[in-house]
Amino acid sequence: MTTEPEGITRHRTNAPNHVYYFDIGTGVWRGKATFRVTSWPRLMRSRIGLTNKLLATVMHVVELLTGAPEQESTIVAKPEEGEFGVADNVVKISKFGMSLYLLEEQYVLDSNGTGVVVHGKERLGPVPGVLTRTFTYSAEIRDEGMAATYRMPLLGSPWIANYQVATDRQSLFAELLCDWGRVTEETRRVGAPA
Repeated sequence: MTTEPEGITRHRTNAPNHVYYFDIGTGVWRGKATFRVTSWPRLMRSRIGLTNKLLATVMHVVELLTGAPEQESTIVAKPEEGEFGVADNVVKISKFGMSLYLLEEQYVLDSNGTGVVVHGKERLGPVPGVLTRTFTYSAEIRDEGMAATYRMPLLGSPWIANYQVATDRQSLFAELLCDWGRVTEETRRVGAPA
């Protein structure tokens, strides 16, 4: 931690959560995302509600028919904000130029160096204000900032998301799993945030 001339305190360390969001994550990432229902019986038995079951079914079928959608994520580091730093992320998933999913997140880094509290606001589909919600979940950064595990609620179910940074620090692979589904993300950093 250093103090700038104007009295602004900067938080930047070798803590895994600083490495993951500030050193590696900052920038624009592009790639593909996949969504699959892995167990139709478990999906149908789940208590996630009709809307989430329909959304999961539609996403699975549309991807089978049209292929994996494009994903873009922009992470902006704000090491001077909060107790131990903050990072903002905007994730856009689209197909044929149409927005399928929009997620705005703020990662609040814990001073323990590994913990993160995530505040999210999401929109499913291209129409603002229809299928939206806000939520909070947790994450843990591991392996000296080269991996992360998120415990997130999606489509009414608890998901475990494991992210692994490639050794070149320019690529990222993620696998998100729940009782009835699987999501993958493969992205590559393509630039600095605008």
